[in-house]
Amino acid sequence: MKNIDFYKDVESIVLKDKLGQFLGVDEDFEYTFKDVVKLSGHSCPTVAGAYLMTIYSLKKLYENELPVRGEIKVELRDSKSSGITGVLANVASFLTGAKEEDGFKGLQGKFARNNLLKYESSIKGDIRFTRIDNEKSIEVSYDLTNIALSNFNPTLMQRGLQESASKEELETFGATWQQRVKEILTVHKDKTLIFY
Repeated sequence: MKNIDFYKDVESIVLKDKLGQFLGVDEDFEYTFKDVVKLSGHSCPTVAGAYLMTIYSLKKLYENELPVRGEIKVELRDSKSSGITGVLANVASFLTGAKEEDGFKGLQGKFARNNLLKYESSIKGDIRFTRIDNEKSIEVSYDLTNIALSNFNPTLMQRGLQESASKEELETFGATWQQRVKEILTVHKDKTLIFY
């Protein structure tokens, strides 16, 4: 059994993309946690939290409709270089299509995605998502403070980083690390988010 077999059990989200439809992409796309891991290059509690914050916020914002990629503004409370903000922004940007000034400028005033991603916003949550069509917004924070996760051996992490761990030790560390991610995404997913 692989450490990441649980990915298939993690909730996904389907997004409509009007730009894609206009340019002939004739289906809506399902986005999964595995897609976010491919984007990030790794799977950790922060990537898991960014994924949960984004998909659950979009589902709340759109209720019985499909969320519309490219029509969602994303604002982060902290600066771009602060802590885990970059990871949160990358995941939220990937799923929503929101970008800074370097994003897609649109076609004759339609479908623009630039200037939809902002940092250092005056918000209470970690991230605020806002629908462009009706200005409805939701703020969310990710908090693991009261969550009990399986232990991992920090010594093995250090030995791995110092390149002194054996192959078996690295495998043990990786398996226990992914077990923690699994617990966040499948057992505690409803307990890690605070909505405002």
